[in-house]
Amino acid sequence: MDDSFPRKPEIWPGQALRVVAEMPAPMPGRPFGGPRHPGDFANRLYASETLAPPAPAPDAAEPYSLQWFLDIENQRHGRRGRWIPRLLEFAKHSGETLLGLGTGLGTDWVQYARHGTEVVVCAPAAEPLALVRRNFELRGLRGRFVTARPTCLPLETSSVDVACLSGLLEDVPDPAAVVEEVYRVLKPGGKVIAVAPARHDVDYWADLFLPWRPWLRKRAGGATPVRFGARELHRLFGRFAEHRVYRRQLRRGEVPPLWRCLPLPFLERLLGRVLVLKGFKPLSAAMTGRMAA
Repeated sequence: MDDSFPRKPEIWPGQALRVVAEMPAPMPGRPFGGPRHPGDFANRLYASETLAPPAPAPDAAEPYSLQWFLDIENQRHGRRGRWIPRLLEFAKHSGETLLGLGTGLGTDWVQYARHGTEVVVCAPAAEPLALVRRNFELRGLRGRFVTARPTCLPLETSSVDVACLSGLLEDVPDPAAVVEEVYRVLKPGGKVIAVAPARHDVDYWADLFLPWRPWLRKRAGGATPVRFGARELHRLFGRFAEHRVYRRQLRRGEVPPLWRCLPLPFLERLLGRVLVLKGFKPLSAAMTGRMAA
């Protein structure tokens, strides 16, 4: 990105967030349920946010410093996730209000704020929300940070222009209730952008053609995460209009050797690990709301 922060700015001299070291016992199966040791916990956050766990660097920046957050941004939006800035439309919503829902450090939501979007971040727990707030504050960006469940948002009906859901649908017990609440707070004509893990990704097809792979993964004790199909997302967001699903996120090293001769963009659209749905709240919802009133 041409207007991104410098690659090597001065490292923020402060200490890591005290709240991270004092977090309660981890919650299994969630990105913020890392080890109690602050260093291991920071490494797990780093790996989750950069889409692919990198090898630990001996000169890595101090966790929770400005340089640490910038390193994450460069890896997430650079070689590993070049599709993210364009597909999530960082530069297209200046002057609008965006609701951010999901897990992570707010690396994507920071980009909206940098382009003049008013960002509201909601999270069910104070600890992860504190890290997102820190990411904003270290860059001198403003945002509104609210502790709330995604099924009960403290926002007025039809008060948000854009809603971005990332790392959320696969973690909640009732995704339909979350989508219904997002529909409520969006303005008529407002846009939803939802990012979810794909069920029919490169592993699915490799397991289909190489049937011993699932057996080996089961022997290794790997858990099966929640994933979505494109049709399932269309049904989940059925109340929205003009919804379209895109498939992205694939590294050539993840592709079976026999398929690597094909162009990576082509493989990504067939075997990608991430689905991105975009849709709009129908303008007719405004008329329905007035008639109900």
